[in-house]
Amino acid sequence: MYSWRAYLGLINPGSGPNMEQDFHRFLPRGVALSTTRVPFTYPSPEGLRNMVAHLEEACEIFKRYKHDVVMFGCTSGSLIGGFDYDKQLIKIIEEMTGDQGLTTSTAVLEALGELGVSRPAVITPYPDDTNEVERQFLEYHGFHVVNISGLGNDYVNQSITDIEPSLVYQQVKKLDKGGADCLFISCSGLNVLDIIDLLETDLNMPVVTSNQASLWACLRHSGVGTRIPELGELFRK
Repeated sequence: MYSWRAYLGLINPGSGPNMEQDFHRFLPRGVALSTTRVPFTYPSPEGLRNMVAHLEEACEIFKRYKHDVVMFGCTSGSLIGGFDYDKQLIKIIEEMTGDQGLTTSTAVLEALGELGVSRPAVITPYPDDTNEVERQFLEYHGFHVVNISGLGNDYVNQSITDIEPSLVYQQVKKLDKGGADCLFISCSGLNVLDIIDLLETDLNMPVVTSNQASLWACLRHSGVGTRIPELGELFRK
């Protein structure tokens, strides 16, 4: 059995493989993962709500085997319905699967709390109306968002999962981070784990990303402690 330490379930948007690959790359020895996806089109509030409508159906795949945690791996999708929306989705996951549920937005809140930071600068690949919902969600939970900005991605010609890490790095460097005590790169579709350590060195502040926080929270809630230095201060603590 590959899952003698923990068995994780992951439900993520069907726009690309980045979240699944990020988990598989860094799973500790003895931790296994099963995955499924939900249909996804565009990270507008309407598009995100349409995606979440498939969550119950996606949970069906995890009923047969016991999982330590089942994660809904989408940041904006797990907060788009309001301040306690992540808790509502966790309840659905737990009722449908019989397993412990988590969402990426829940994981991000826990990660920021673990790092002891309170003033994130946030960068996303979302449109402005989704960014505003995310800002309100974070601030409701006690974090002062010093700035939140989209990447200016052209969704017609390029999907979120195709955005190069170098572009995210360059946009982060341009982002106004005055007064921030951490950086949050939001979206489980982004391929950014390999630039966490670089950004923490260059910015001299902790960096949280959606997939890093999701993996950390899944392991934490499964009782698995592991240090992965290349995934930043969160995984070095």
